[in-house]
Amino acid sequence: MSSNEGTLRQRFKTGRNAAKIYNRTDEKTKILLPLPANYLLAVLGLILIVFTAVIVIEKQLPPGLKIVEEHKYPDRFIGERAYNHLRNLTSLGPRIAGSHVNEILAVNLLKKEITEIINKAKKEHVIQLDIQKNVVVRVGSHVNSPHSLLINCHFDSVVDSPGGSDDGAGCAVMLEILRVISQSNRTLRHNIIFLFNGGEENFLPASHGFITQHKWAKEVRAFINLEACGAGGREILFQAGPNHPWILETYSEEVPYPYASSLAQEIFQSGVIPGDTDYRIFRDFGNLSGLDFAWSANGYVYHTKFDTLDQVPLGSLQRTGDNILSLARGMAQGHQLSDIESHKAGNLVFFDFLGAFVVRWPMMISDIINTLSVIFSIYTVIQNSKENKNVVSKHTYLKKLFKAMGAIVGTWFASAFVSSVIAISLNLLDRTMAWYGRPLWVFFLYMVPTTLVSMFVIYLHAKYNHKDISAWPWTVFQIYFDAYQLIWTVTLTFGIIFRIRSSFIALLSAVFMATSNLIKSKLFRKQRDGKWLIFHVLILGLPFVQGFYLLIGALYLFIPIMGRAGAGNNSEILISLMISVLFALQISFAIPLILLVRDSYKVFNLLLGIFLISIGVLLLTPLGFPYSGDPRAPAPQKFMLSHTKRTFHNVSGDVIRESSGYWIIDLDINSPHTVDRFVPEVATAQLVDKDCSDYLYCGLPYLVPVLSMIWKTHFIPAPPPIFDKPTVMKVLGREKTNIGENITIEMTGPSHMGFMFSPVSGVELDSWSLPSEPLLTTIPWNKRKTYFIFYGCGYELVPLKFSLNFKIPKEHIGPIVDVAATGHYFFGPSKNTEDFQKLVSQFPAWTAVTSWSASYESWVF
Repeated sequence: MSSNEGTLRQRFKTGRNAAKIYNRTDEKTKILLPLPANYLLAVLGLILIVFTAVIVIEKQLPPGLKIVEEHKYPDRFIGERAYNHLRNLTSLGPRIAGSHVNEILAVNLLKKEITEIINKAKKEHVIQLDIQKNVVVRVGSHVNSPHSLLINCHFDSVVDSPGGSDDGAGCAVMLEILRVISQSNRTLRHNIIFLFNGGEENFLPASHGFITQHKWAKEVRAFINLEACGAGGREILFQAGPNHPWILETYSEEVPYPYASSLAQEIFQSGVIPGDTDYRIFRDFGNLSGLDFAWSANGYVYHTKFDTLDQVPLGSLQRTGDNILSLARGMAQGHQLSDIESHKAGNLVFFDFLGAFVVRWPMMISDIINTLSVIFSIYTVIQNSKENKNVVSKHTYLKKLFKAMGAIVGTWFASAFVSSVIAISLNLLDRTMAWYGRPLWVFFLYMVPTTLVSMFVIYLHAKYNHKDISAWPWTVFQIYFDAYQLIWTVTLTFGIIFRIRSSFIALLSAVFMATSNLIKSKLFRKQRDGKWLIFHVLILGLPFVQGFYLLIGALYLFIPIMGRAGAGNNSEILISLMISVLFALQISFAIPLILLVRDSYKVFNLLLGIFLISIGVLLLTPLGFPYSGDPRAPAPQKFMLSHTKRTFHNVSGDVIRESSGYWIIDLDINSPHTVDRFVPEVATAQLVDKDCSDYLYCGLPYLVPVLSMIWKTHFIPAPPPIFDKPTVMKVLGREKTNIGENITIEMTGPSHMGFMFSPVSGVELDSWSLPSEPLLTTIPWNKRKTYFIFYGCGYELVPLKFSLNFKIPKEHIGPIVDVAATGHYFFGPSKNTEDFQKLVSQFPAWTAVTSWSASYESWVF
């Protein structure tokens, strides 16, 4: 021990200054610890308060304006009128593309509403209506600008869903915006085209048809797309661009209630969230830039019978209407639309702060800010190593710092491991997904244990790895705090290297931790007590609150998705891992405080007690039941049932097998046997297993190629369905070519059909007659490439005709390809038989069943 070290240790143990600073010693460890345990408990309580406050802030909506008071608000969006539009649209029931309801009744309803608006429009506006499969309205002026802004919604819905939020609400908002603009005295500088498209749920053909073929498509310079993956709440701007930063600048300056994040954009475009929107069509086929908005709260009702008018708050319509109206006016009145190319360059990093305002900056500025922040953060860490030189040398400090970083990474693994053990135990106890209907359970099941494990691991690591400086708890604390700061700094560095726009999260944490270090070294060098703790919490509160705000938004999105993620994906484990990692990062400012408190066992005991009590409540009370059929707050278990007829042919064309029954598509890990006592037939359901290796796509009529996600399904044998228009596949011709063989095929049947095929080993698909390049493959089948074609048409059924050109080795003998044709009956007399309807009616109120009939027929050529 050096003489300086010995002198300091003696002074801290016996001097009056030590008694003043640390108050008393810990009798068990004989180490002077400066803060009572109650201080840390207060910090944890404050975190809980912030948790609650952020949820309250997130749910705030503006009051909906009523029609009787619109004279007080001239030129304003009236939420009640949009609500009435939505009532009229949802009263039609499900609006499946190709059905009479969608193609005739919904179109006529929109035509009637729009015609009334046009008849009452002021003379400053030139309004044109064009109806094909889509309903398109062009609002211009006598200026006759050749440039237009496009606003898009879709009025079709999925089977069995009235489509209140997805996307009837978007269309209702657009109708009211159209009325407000048509009644305004302001003349538009550029045109606004309102596209009410009737085929989004049919995998986006309606928007594709407009942007590639419509007479007004070439004048579109930018677009706004309105979508929903939930009902109500706040619409989030989750995709922007590409390029054209002026669009986001306009959003930031014009909208009264911003909610936007480049983090959401990167998550959605990564493919983690199952789904697609018309944004991709306008971007890829129209070469346009724009903004994509969606409601994401209350995702439980998405694509279910619960997506009704009652699930859409008037305040949500008002908020979205105010925002989109302001944005549309700002973009249409701006000069950028007339010279779009000169404003193309650049992308923005953007996020809103608690819905109050939008922070945004160009990527180049982001790189500069991030780089300077990395330098600043590293500088403060080095300064800390110098300021503690009387306790430990700079070299030793940095060495301990890197060990502490390793320990922190260890806490993540330990938290993830403990959370996984909890999740696996809940699976074994058949108590999974309690958080689905009651999201608060994630706090008790995973956030509390994550806090406990993180603090305990750091406590143990410090106890056994820093014995040489254990008498200086502030130094020990500073090492771990700097370690957390350095981890955020490294994360930010990776964000710079890989151009990750969501690295603003790491930026906020690194900068505020570095600033905290710098200020505390000046203000609290000699005296550290409760005032220091208050300062510590306040200065690091902003990145924590912002991070928690983003975390809550992510939970609102991901928790309902777990109800449709497929039974093959264990949602309990997925949620446990996501929560443990994200929350461990969020509370990084609080974890090292455990090293400063006396009687730390009080903190550990409290956290452990909360967790154990929670487990008891979960296991012994109905509060652990995941689902709810309460119309006011539904959280249903989702089922997809298809009454299916299956026919299999051999290479000679002979039928070798036929079967029929109810195909249960398991959408969550509890499916299907949660309903056994309500639906006795489900208790006899057989897991589909061997057929997946014997037949293409398991010998089942998949609507889309989602076998990688929805691979666990069940089947209940039953009499076959009855089809008024059977799906028929004909081989019109087989012609030898210089590389192999060309097969021409024609399919007739319902408005929704599928064709899948897989060439045998050695045979390759060289080309096809369909306008799609490159030739896209789906999940392999028995190590063979597979291809999937979905075909949808409108009210008039048009046969699908195409040819496949195969490259076949000259020495090849035997079959060249397995093929299968599917037909899907989402509406009309073939949708449900009487027996099928009876089966569906037995499902309890806390379920949401989507049902239709389908056929599958396979051949070997």
